[in-house]
Amino acid sequence: ATGRRATGRRVEGIGECVMRASLASLSARVRAASIHPAASRVGVRVCSTARRPTSRATAADDEPPASSSPAADRVSSGEGARSWERFYRTHVGKGADPSAKPIRAFKDRHYLRREFAELMPQSIRDDPKAHTPPLDPSALPPPDVDSPDHKVVLELGCGVGNSAFPMMRANPDMFVHACDCSETAIANLRASPEFDPRRCDAFVADLAADDSPLAEKIGDGTCDAVTGVFFFSALDSRTFGHVAAECWRVLKPGGSVLFRDYGLDDVKNAEGTKGATRGETRGAEFEPGRQIEDATYVRSDGTLAVFLDEARVEGVFREVGLEGECRRVTHEVVNRKLNVRITRSFVQGRFEKKAAA
Repeated sequence: ATGRRATGRRVEGIGECVMRASLASLSARVRAASIHPAASRVGVRVCSTARRPTSRATAADDEPPASSSPAADRVSSGEGARSWERFYRTHVGKGADPSAKPIRAFKDRHYLRREFAELMPQSIRDDPKAHTPPLDPSALPPPDVDSPDHKVVLELGCGVGNSAFPMMRANPDMFVHACDCSETAIANLRASPEFDPRRCDAFVADLAADDSPLAEKIGDGTCDAVTGVFFFSALDSRTFGHVAAECWRVLKPGGSVLFRDYGLDDVKNAEGTKGATRGETRGAEFEPGRQIEDATYVRSDGTLAVFLDEARVEGVFREVGLEGECRRVTHEVVNRKLNVRITRSFVQGRFEKKAAA
């Protein structure tokens, strides 16, 4: 599960891009092009990465309120999963076969070769921008389980493989468990000419449906890493805690959770405190969606977007036994056609399951 919109094509450049401009007409054009985590024909340039000072969260801080919340109601009722299925069906077209052609809702996330470097072979670590050709199942051998580069990865909210395929291209000895709540997305991923069941198991799973939704698919302590790119922002706080516990369960000692997601200070969050520039209106990018809780929005297609506070995220993972930290990552997003620039703010983290003493 992971923010994205536009009934037309959306494209992702290192994060997700929503263009805002000071003039109302310009804002409308930008919003029509890119409400989800990507913007049509947008160039992206990295500005900076920095560790944001955070206060330490306590276990009590991470407990969900006794009463239900609008976000929890949507997720627990299954509406979150249904919304993502509608989203992918929209990109397929009414009545169309989801495996007939690729869904191009997002760009491939090639930057993960750099950001998740611990999953890559040394050659990619040395040159993250090196060309990696598409996977050819008929020409490639299966992953070498004895290779020092062999990794078993659980990809949460895999969509149509925009994270999984770039990672497997860069490391042919990687095996990926790819799960998503959308049947359409999984059907499209499996129909890709790059899909190889020897190196990828793609399956449907609603991670909000149960406390241990992956127990029948993935054994305890079998994964080297769990990845989630704009996934945790689709969860309410209670479900986040359950998913964090599942991450701990499936990870090997020394394995890690690697993720990137919306930051609390992102300009798309009406309650953020940083990143806004002259002419921008915080939170307005979610129109005609709406804000339902603090830093929590429902887009017009029903998908959920929660802006994550680093301290709270650290507290949730720490509570289940995963140690690590978050950092704030900023990017300047540029729409050259409209001559608009905006600074986006994301949260990126690594949390490790420590080996037994």
